[in-house]
Order: sequence, then structure tokens, then C-alpha cells
Amino acid sequence: MRRDPTIEQIAELMNELGAYHDRTIVIKIGGNSIAEDEHFLDKIAKQIRFLHDNHMRVVLVHGGGPQIDDALRDAGIETTKGKDGRRITSPKAMRVVHKVMNQVNKQVADALIDVGCRKESISYAAHHPKCFVQANPLDPVDGGTHNRSGKPAKVAHADINKLLQQGKILVLHSVGVGADGKNVFNINGDDYAMAIAIAIKAKRLILVTNVSGVLDKKRERIPAIDQAMTDRLVAEGVITGGMVPKVESALWVVKNGVGGVAIIDGFQPWAILAELLTHEGFGTLVQAKLG
Repeated sequence: MRRDPTIEQIAELMNELGAYHDRTIVIKIGGNSIAEDEHFLDKIAKQIRFLHDNHMRVVLVHGGGPQIDDALRDAGIETTKGKDGRRITSPKAMRVVHKVMNQVNKQVADALIDVGCRKESISYAAHHPKCFVQANPLDPVDGGTHNRSGKPAKVAHADINKLLQQGKILVLHSVGVGADGKNVFNINGDDYAMAIAIAIKAKRLILVTNVSGVLDKKRERIPAIDQAMTDRLVAEGVITGGMVPKVESALWVVKNGVGGVAIIDGFQPWAILAELLTHEGFGTLVQAKLG
């Protein structure tokens, strides 16, 4: 008897929903995406509501690069970057960064409420007394005296898991607190999301970008890659530029216990759901081993 393709699609959806029941998904979105598309947060929020309503635990991490740039410019504070391209954040600039990140954080939380998420089900950084990530100075020689850019050192995984078990959606920005518990540090958004995903042993980390994933020589999306394929594609010059460190970081994450890292184009409607709930996926899934 021939199976109806619609029935097969529903069966696939139900199977994938079951696989993610009570599992944790970490989603990272960038400040650029928020700034570039006025409908972007609405698209993301609707998908997060669906995931939450279907018993998935969601941590949403966001950046705020262009919003910070605008605020620093308005305040007359020069923006400088190190050799690695990361922002050098003076203590004066850090005060602006923290304020802007809290503003964006509330904007993201409000977007979730606007699509029907209950306000009491959202725990967001701007309204939470605890900073979930402890940061070390990115420049250990400076020690945070002149540069408050940092990198994740410790994650309060027990506190995060407790909130997720209570049915909360966590909305976090990439600001960490120093070992002194007072000074705050500006952390790269991808680094922050990866540290969270590893600490809470997420089933998936989704990096929401403006590209469809890793592309082959014909510029077509590669559904999944592992270390061996990555090494080959880098050697052949297929994976180049900024995608190289992104994929290498993703491989490091899966080696540290995360089920997989998906790189997707978040500007496409329902991209997160298409990646999670179909066998083919929608972006590129970086995993420990293919097959």
C-alpha cells in the first residue's frame, strides 16, 4: 500500500517532536539580525513559543553589536578592536554596553510576550539578579583594568537547569561577571552561547545567521558535516573565511558533549523548526561523526 507523503511528513514531525521532549535547545541570535529586519524577532519568537508549548527547554542568547556601536557613537566613546577583531571594551564603554544589552534583552523578552508567551514563563537577564556566566579577562595581562572584554570561565549550570525545569524560557545576553562578583565583562555572543550549551549538555545549539549553512563547491547547502569532512573541505578551499572558525568552534562544542550545532539562515520563516523537526534539516548540522 502506497503511503501518502502528507502522512509521512506528519509522522516525521511527530517523531522529531518526541525526540526533543524535555530536551534543551540553546539558540543564539545576533544583534545585526535584530537591527536589519524589523520582523526578525517576531519570526524567532513564534518558533520559540512553539518549542516551549511542545515541552522543549529553550535558552535564547542574543548579542547587540550594532546597537552598542550606535550607543557608543552617541556617547562620544571610540570603538576599537583587537587583532582578533573583537571589541576592546574600556570600563567607560562597558557601562554603555551593559545598559544597551539590557535594553535589547527586554526587547527580545517583549517579542516573546507579543506572540503569546506568558510573561511569568520568561526569565530574562535584564530582570534577573544573577549573572549566569563568570568571565575571565580576554587580556590576562591587563586583567580587566582597561579592557573589559572577557571570555566564559564558569557557568552556573545548576541555576540555569533549575529555571528550565520550572518551565522558564531563558533570555540571556552575553554579559558576564568577573571573579570579584562586581565588574562585568563583554563576552562574544557565540562564545557565551557555546559555554552555556556545553555546561547544560544541550541537545542542540542553533547558531542563527544570515547564511543557509556551510556550502559546497556548487554553493549548495551541505546538510551535515563532521571533523573529517571539515578537514577535507578546508583543505580544498571550500570552507573559507569566517566560516572556518565558526565550524571549528562548533566541532569543539560537540566534542564537549552537545548533541549537535546547527548553522541556519534565521531570516527564513520557520527556519529553526525546519532544522529541528525534519530529517533533512534546514541548515548545516555539525556533529561528532556522520552516519
